[in-house]
This record gives sequence, C-alpha cells and structure tokens, in this order.
Amino acid sequence: MAVKKEKKKKPVRKPRSLHDEVVKEYFSDIEIAKSFFKEYLPADIVNNLDFNRLRICKDTFLNKKLAKYFSDILYQVNLNNISLFIYLLIDHKSREEPFMGFQFLKYMVRIWELYLKQNKKAESLPVIIPIVIYHGPRKWEVDKRFILFFDAPGYLRDYIPDFNYRLYDISHVPDEEIKGAVLLRVLFMTLKYVFTPELNYKLREEIFPLFLELKDKKKGTEYLEVLLRYLTRSARGLPEKELNESVTQLFEEGGDLMQTIAEKWKREGIKIGEKRGEKRGEERGEKRGEKRGIKKKAIETAKNLLAMGIDVDKIAKATGIKKEEVEKLVSTNH
Repeated sequence: MAVKKEKKKKPVRKPRSLHDEVVKEYFSDIEIAKSFFKEYLPADIVNNLDFNRLRICKDTFLNKKLAKYFSDILYQVNLNNISLFIYLLIDHKSREEPFMGFQFLKYMVRIWELYLKQNKKAESLPVIIPIVIYHGPRKWEVDKRFILFFDAPGYLRDYIPDFNYRLYDISHVPDEEIKGAVLLRVLFMTLKYVFTPELNYKLREEIFPLFLELKDKKKGTEYLEVLLRYLTRSARGLPEKELNESVTQLFEEGGDLMQTIAEKWKREGIKIGEKRGEKRGEERGEKRGEKRGIKKKAIETAKNLLAMGIDVDKIAKATGIKKEEVEKLVSTNH
C-alpha cells in the first residue's frame, strides 16, 4: 500500500531554499532517481527492486526551520513483492549534522505514522532505507549507526533502537566516481563545486558540456534553466559576466534549442543584473522608509507631549529626537 499525500483544503507553500529548488526539480524526475539508486545502492538491493514501480509518494517531512538546510523526498518501490520506502535527505549545511541518525529516526517515525494512518489493516511496517547526500566543504565524519550515539553498557543494547543510513559525501569523492545518468552527474558536479573557486572552470569544461550529450534537447534546456537559476542565486563567487560567457560559448554550437536558450540567457543575464540592482534599491528604499516612518511617529508623539506641557528635555529623552528639533517644534507650534 502506498503512502499518499494528505489532502488539505488550503495548502500552504513553504518557501524553498536556493538548494531545495534545484534538488527537487532534478530528483523529482523518476529517471534521474532510478539512475541514482542503481549506481549508489548496494547490488543486492538494486537487483531485487522493481524500478517500474518506483514513484514519489510524499515530497517532504521537514518543518519550516529544517527546510532551510535540507531537502527531502520519499520514494516508494517494490522489493520482491513487498513495499519498500527510500527516504532521500540532502544536507546543504557547511558542516555535517552530528545527530543525523536522530533526525532520520524522527522522519522515519512520521513516515510510519502516515503509513499506518492510511493503511488501517497493516500487519507490519515497511522497511525505510535512509540516504543522506552531503556536499559541505568539511568531510563527513559522524558515525552512521544510531546505537553509537548511546554511551551505555552492552547489556542495555536490547533497549536501544538501532539502524544505519547510507551516506554519499559528494564533495570528497573524485570526479570520476560521480556516475549515473547525464543529469544526475550535472547535479552532483554542480553541488560538489558550487562553493569552490573551481566552479567556473568546471562549468565551462565539464558540467555544461554534459548537456550536449542529451538526446532529448528540449528536456536538456529545461533542466539547464533550472541549473542557471540556481547558480545565479547561490554561486556567490561566480561573476555574472563569466557565467554568461560560459553559457553562450558552449550552446551557440549546440543546435537550435541550445541557441535559443543561449540567446535567452544573454537577455536574462542582463535582467538578473537589473533585478539585483532593483532589489538592492528596494531594500535601501524600504530601510529609508522605515526610518522616515519611525521619525514621523516620534515627531507626532513629541507634538502630543508638548501639547500636554511636558518639558523639552524629557520629550527629547522619551522620543529619541534631538533637543534642538523639539525646540523647533515648540517654535512652530507657537
């Protein structure tokens, strides 16, 4: 039985982090997910999975706070005619999560609760394979077995839950070990280098050329656009000019569709610069507006206090307005 999305009358759309958008777009593609599982899960599991039955059954179990640092997707698949769940969690923080096993336990309990709620006659719980993908600069060195979090004598082991999760620290594996479908390699290579000085070189020489290997050029352009949106917002060390040049240099020779996106990207590159400038201007304007609003309110308060006969010094102290300005209000009122 499947775990289905619970229906809500008015679904609230949670704000997506910069990383969450690109990860969800790529890993929501079943073919990309299949490629990942086939390449990175143990062979004895892969050989028994029915990938024709693979599907996404719920896209997040994270709360709003954790959604800033993680992305998650839950998949359902059959293994030898039994239902199996694969819970994929992508860690976007700059360092490893010390109690990742505990985080996984909470999410797994939520999945089982939802499963039992939707399958009233269930006589057993489905197995959940927890997987974490990490791309922080520090190497992941946290123990992956849950029982190792406990400092307890051996005779208490029967009272301690235990499980393991699979870890893929893509920031610390050689490029040649990043395997799978083209778009999976695009995503992993980008996540690996997004915060590094080598990003522009890797994009120009290794990542962008992968798109030219795709037979479905239309699909390639769609995923390229997702990647470019991600890069313009998250790759802080990558100048827009260099990104624009890398894109146009490669895709002007990649066929009609690639030329179309190259031209679009030239235009969008300018618009992005303008939007960033507009946003900064808006933020500065908002701050100035807030200050003016506060000052206006303080002046109104000062006028009311003057009308009540309050001493100028006390008004200045209470409102934060300079004494000279309060005295000007006195002369104005008279």
